[in-house]
Amino acid sequence: MATPTNTRTRRIDVRVTDAQDAVIREAAALAGETVTSFLLTAAEERARELLDERRHLTMSKTAFRALTDSLDEPGQAVPELVELFDLPSLAQQ
Repeated sequence: MATPTNTRTRRIDVRVTDAQDAVIREAAALAGETVTSFLLTAAEERARELLDERRHLTMSKTAFRALTDSLDEPGQAVPELVELFDLPSLAQQ
């Protein structure tokens, strides 16, 4: 029988101080959630924020303009690459 994708099959153990435990439990109660649900929601939200920051490039208009200006400038030849591309390809041999 296939396991539904939303079934929790993995476990993450976390050790906390008494103070951390108290504040987490209090916040979970205020949110009307179990501690597990509260921690999973908070951790997943933070994880997604961090991943989104790394996946999407965000910059000011000034920085974007500098980037596009530099991309519009003619490139510079790299002698080693010119030499490499001048070699005959394996298909020609």
